[in-house]
Amino acid sequence: MGFFDLPAPLFGVIDQGLGLVLPALVRLVLWGVLAGWMTMVVYRRLSNQDKIRQLKIKQKKQQKIISRFDGEFEELLPVIRNTLGLGIRQLGLSLGPALLATIPILFIVIWVAGAFGYQQPAVGTSVGIDIKPALADNDRLEWSSPTMRNKTAKGWTLSWPSADQPVSMMQDGQALFDLPFEYNIPVIHKRQWWNWLVANPVGFLPDEALFDSVDIALPPQQFLGFGPDWLRGWMFSFFVTFLLSSVGFKLILKID
Repeated sequence: MGFFDLPAPLFGVIDQGLGLVLPALVRLVLWGVLAGWMTMVVYRRLSNQDKIRQLKIKQKKQQKIISRFDGEFEELLPVIRNTLGLGIRQLGLSLGPALLATIPILFIVIWVAGAFGYQQPAVGTSVGIDIKPALADNDRLEWSSPTMRNKTAKGWTLSWPSADQPVSMMQDGQALFDLPFEYNIPVIHKRQWWNWLVANPVGFLPDEALFDSVDIALPPQQFLGFGPDWLRGWMFSFFVTFLLSSVGFKLILKID
């Protein structure tokens, strides 16, 4: 489990409970609202709101002077420089806390991507299994149920198995992984350095595997019944909710 995966079990329990009474789209929206609220609360906590507010007041006064100024441009330049300086100071006070406020959101985003990204194919559905890099000769690789697959240029098409009758990919008689996975994750790969931050919940390929990763063509979950594919998936609904709720909580909490 990676660092950003630590709260995933708790998120899963909460979502499972909500799933008893709420459809997936509503739960997805609620996670977006939670992310927006967390962003604003963390930002307000880390930023110097009093100082930012004072700078905004001074900047508005300077802007009024500029709007009412009636004189030579050279006389206006110091006022413009002062106004720009106030804006830069506000940015300096806000930028660090704003960046830090995005870190807690990664915990939610990473979990939501795994929980709402893909779904299990129906048992018996033909699913593409591609290995990277592709092997010119993959005779050392086989499936525990060869009647369920057909070779392709990049790998195989597999008749999707049921959970009570899993299928294993074998290399030299050793199982590399089993399908279906417990989680709806469309890739399994060898462990990388960044997996201490984000791990793969389905595990990793052994180092001795002949290839680096396996892409599984799981069908994406769709939450809206209209529009192109990118509109129907989890990212659009989640991030639109996240952005709108962030703005809403900024106004409600009177955050500068």
